[in-house]
Amino acid sequence: MDELLKEYATVLAEEENLLDRLTEKQQLLRKAITQKDWESLTGYINEVNLISDSFQKFDVRRDEIQNELKTDELKPHFERLGRLRTKLLKCKVENQVISNYVNVTREFIAEVVEKALPQTRNKNYTKYGTVTQPKPASVLVDVRG
Repeated sequence: MDELLKEYATVLAEEENLLDRLTEKQQLLRKAITQKDWESLTGYINEVNLISDSFQKFDVRRDEIQNELKTDELKPHFERLGRLRTKLLKCKVENQVISNYVNVTREFIAEVVEKALPQTRNKNYTKYGTVTQPKPASVLVDVRG
């Protein structure tokens, strides 16, 4: 049982280390995105993915060990588990910030492209570039003959 507790402590320490590294890489990733540093961006994405994969493996092992241990045996690790939860939330917030930035930028670019190169999708545009509802064309009938 002591070996299991030692392994549990090691897994928690490794998860905490990985979350610290993940937060750092996420910040670099966000900076690369906002500064449009496309060369670094790919590298940061790969690093974040590798760290996430490693964390997931440790997290699975942590769950396995927790299921084998009693609550009393886990009590000394509650503080570290709380820190892990806080770091996970920090990573989640950073992911949301990056995602929101990318979505807003994507929508903006799509809107600019749509206005610059309008697609004919049953929409009519005024001379100022705004969309109007499609209306049937006016027809004049000459009844004079």
